[in-house]
Amino acid sequence: MKTRLFATLALALALAACTSDDGTLNDGPVAAVINAEISDAVSTRASGTQWAERDEIGISESRFGYTNVPYRWESGKFTPTGTIIFFQDSDPTTFSAYYPYQSDGGTVSVSTTADKQGPGIDFLFASGAKGSTRSPEVSFTDKTDKGGEDNSFHHCMSLIKFTFKAGDGLSFNETEPAGYTLEGLKHEGTFDTATGTTAVTAAAESPITMQLGGATTSQVIILPQEVNSSLNLKVSYNGQSYNAQLKLPATPTANFYTAGYAYTYNITLNNKDIEVSDPTINPWESGDSNDASAEL
Repeated sequence: MKTRLFATLALALALAACTSDDGTLNDGPVAAVINAEISDAVSTRASGTQWAERDEIGISESRFGYTNVPYRWESGKFTPTGTIIFFQDSDPTTFSAYYPYQSDGGTVSVSTTADKQGPGIDFLFASGAKGSTRSPEVSFTDKTDKGGEDNSFHHCMSLIKFTFKAGDGLSFNETEPAGYTLEGLKHEGTFDTATGTTAVTAAAESPITMQLGGATTSQVIILPQEVNSSLNLKVSYNGQSYNAQLKLPATPTANFYTAGYAYTYNITLNNKDIEVSDPTINPWESGDSNDASAEL
């Protein structure tokens, strides 16, 4: 089931639309009122029941030249930090939006190394929402249940999630895995704020090492990418290194970590080896689950 985030962006009205005596709306400038919905959300900053304080999105449209206009979530609503978007006539205007806001806009560099993990690289994109002076509510929402389009925000990156479990001869009651290193992925690329597309620019794979700090779950946001050989996983537990190879996704595209999909691996540490489940793929969107085994 989708977890949807609804946020009403109430934009300040600096100019008022005029209404005639018969109730019709004149074609004067009218400020946009924007509704935003995140589909297929997971436990990242821009998900759950509300946006985080001071989260910012960038909104664009081409007819009137509004490009990368920032709106900030403060005190329960989105408000412009500068420019206010106004409709100028009754012709429909089409909008796109993305999260998190990038001041320069355009194509921005993305790094998914360990120190960059978090909401800052959980890129979201929405497009196709329309509005005009006669219909100033712009809804970045999923309207498919009413026969319309899905204009909601969607994840543009891919996600790998780990759940660590104690198997034969081990207990996590006092000692948990300290961390892990994942090898076989490329961690440098780009995100286009105008289209929501990503690209990998790194020439070679590089390892990423994550510390667990007592947790038994972890996740790594990555650039969508093709991988032609199994990923290597090294788990540090009680001074030992447990090694495993992770099966690559079979769906929705073989050997490809797809945008908007979360791939979950269940890692069971036994006294002498590791068992790794086939990756389950959950919303964000559904995907694979794999099992594998490894030894010290």
